[in-house]
Amino acid sequence: MGKNVTIYDVAREAGVSLATVSRVINGSNVVKPGTRDRVMDAIQRLDFKPNQIARGLATSKTTTIAIVFPQSLFAHVKDMIGGIGDTSRRLDYNVSIYTTDEIGDGNPIETVIEKVVKSRADGVILFNNEEIEQEIELVNKYKIPSVVIGACVSSQYMGSIFVDSKKIAYDIVNEYLNRGQSDIAFVSPKQNLIKTDDMISGIVQAYQEHNLTFDTDKQIIHTSTHYEKSYPQFLEYFKTHKHDVVFTGYDKEAVAVVNAAIDNGIQIPEDMEVIGMMNTSYALICRPALTSIHVPVYDMGALAVRLLTKILNEEEIDTKEVPVQHLMMPRGTTK
Repeated sequence: MGKNVTIYDVAREAGVSLATVSRVINGSNVVKPGTRDRVMDAIQRLDFKPNQIARGLATSKTTTIAIVFPQSLFAHVKDMIGGIGDTSRRLDYNVSIYTTDEIGDGNPIETVIEKVVKSRADGVILFNNEEIEQEIELVNKYKIPSVVIGACVSSQYMGSIFVDSKKIAYDIVNEYLNRGQSDIAFVSPKQNLIKTDDMISGIVQAYQEHNLTFDTDKQIIHTSTHYEKSYPQFLEYFKTHKHDVVFTGYDKEAVAVVNAAIDNGIQIPEDMEVIGMMNTSYALICRPALTSIHVPVYDMGALAVRLLTKILNEEEIDTKEVPVQHLMMPRGTTK
């Protein structure tokens, strides 16, 4: 049994972090006696045989951080990966990337997390997506120290870096409602780094405070993250629809809205205003240039690494739920 048991199994059995197991293996004197006894009992019960990789977990020489995200989110997270990579190099960590789209038969997420476990990564960074709850459940199952970008969550071994997406949506919609513009549509892409449910909650709250109803069946437009699919959808949609403002969960979808609306004779922003999200290069490529919510994605990646290394090293942490600020970038698609 021993040769098939991993340090993750010992951590789960003892109810401690990987770093704690590693410190016990390496004879560190910073582990409390009771905790050390639990780890040693788990090692004996499981017949665990520490190898050199396991022994190296307590040092910075073999540290590796795994990044897990759907391949379809790459355009959303590429700048974050830059922040992760730069900060990891400064802290002497290696980075391994795993994607959860189209990787073969079986459950993709379970398969990917199993690969992360077998790779003996010290910690993992996850990105908010449609399957984030299952990913969180799996990393918690193995007690893998982790940080989630894009959703506010925390636990003993988990922290998060996020923007207050509910407030973003509330502030935008509330401002338009104050102007008397209540025909507002929200475009929800299939995958989104920002938590879409929170954005919808913010929209609904703004409508309620104005004694209005936001019709989630008619005012939410679900679409693909792929432009070649979203543009034809909107081209057909705007043949029979026009709103005061269309607010999207990501810039790429906003560009599809702008192009499809203009191709249907709807003037932007005179007839309809459009607001994107994330302030990516799509916002600058768009004509007219797209008004967008700036989210500091590079900084979020850097902060995620720093928070994860603090969890790994059991450093003192003020909060495991770290919010970052957003900023409206007005351009040519709003008045």
